[in-house]
This record gives sequence, structure tokens and C-alpha cells, in this order.
Amino acid sequence: MNKAISYIVTVIVLALVPAVLLAQEENTEDLRVGITTSKQIIADVPITHFEDADTWQSHMAVDQGIILSMRRKGRPLELPETDPNDGTENEYVLGVKVAFNQRAHAQFSLRPPRPIKIPGITKAITVWVCGRSFKHRLYCHLYDFKGKEMVVDMGFMDFAGWKKVSVAIPATIAQEEYHWVNWRGVSFAGFSIRTDPEESYGQYYAYFDELRAITDVYQEENRDEDDMEDGW
Repeated sequence: MNKAISYIVTVIVLALVPAVLLAQEENTEDLRVGITTSKQIIADVPITHFEDADTWQSHMAVDQGIILSMRRKGRPLELPETDPNDGTENEYVLGVKVAFNQRAHAQFSLRPPRPIKIPGITKAITVWVCGRSFKHRLYCHLYDFKGKEMVVDMGFMDFAGWKKVSVAIPATIAQEEYHWVNWRGVSFAGFSIRTDPEESYGQYYAYFDELRAITDVYQEENRDEDDMEDGW
């Protein structure tokens, strides 16, 4: 009798395994951009198209080198000439030129005129980067919802031409607190690049375009119309 019961239980478990695997697969599919569930609305939103690149600020220690940033005409050909969602014409990119003073560890930063608030809970950051196959490393700077600056590693810039670089936002960056309803998420504060000492010589060029965020805007889309505004 016990053997018969064990056999029946085994058959039932084996029959349920495909259903469990299918459920896991469906949950994974729900995380794709544009798929909505009862708890999430995932959106791909622009942070900046860099059409205002002439307002960005660049900084580098004078003993490390001289930096110049400016708005340059151009775009990755994989991007449309006009954003189909907001109608922005993609004409310009952010260009940066560095002349190193010496071969050593160096760092420079690129920042917008003011931090850019990203709606919702940010899942990932993407940006198009035009590199020159240097082993320099790109970092993204964010302010968490309490205003603390956090740094996220976006990897090496050791590629030629345009490449879409992306990074997932780690859970260690605080983006909400259940008491707050008006203010949550992160703000984009800028980029920094740490150079490889073996390649920190001569002149270095890099270009940036189309900075975007993959973000969950469920709470923003479903907030009550008569809810009160805090922060006064």
C-alpha cells in the first residue's frame, strides 16, 4: 500500500513540474519592457536626448589634464532622426575631449546643469557611447530618494564606434520609503570616467547620446486624482 501511495505522489509531482516551469517562464516574460502586470508598469523613458549638451559641465583636476566638453552634431544611425514618442529631433550629442598632462590614474566628470529626476522606480539605465577602444571605465552617478549620491559601474569603454551601454540599478540604492507618496525613485547626477594609466596619454575623445531609463511607473499611473501633495 505504501509503495502504491509513493508511486501516485511521484506521478503527481512529475505532472506538476512542467506547470511550475511554465509559470516561471511567464513571470520572466512579464519583466519585458512594455509588459504590464497588476503590480508593475514598465516604461522606457528618456532622461535626456543631449540636445542641450552645451549646458553640461565637465571637470578634471588641472594636474591630470585639460578637459573640454561641447555639443557636437551627430547621432548613432540606429536611433531615429526624431523620437516617435516626444517628437524631439536627434541632432546633437555630448562630446568630450581630454588632453592628458601625464601618464597616471586620472578621472573626469560630466554633469547636467541640474540633477534630472527619473519618474518611478528605476530598473536600469542605458546610454549610447562612442568609444575609441580605450580601457577607461564609465560610471553613472545617481542621487537616491534621500539625496545621497551613489555610483554605479557601467563597465569599460574598450570598443570602437557607437555602442548602447546599459546597467541594472542595484537594490542597495534606496528608491522609496512606504510613508512617502510624492517623492520616490532616483535622480541622474552625471557620469565620471576613470582612466587606465597605461592609456592616459595624448588626447582622448568620447561621445554620448540618448540617455534613457527602464522604470516602473505603476504608482505614478495609479495614484488617486484627489490625493494631496506633500512638500509644502
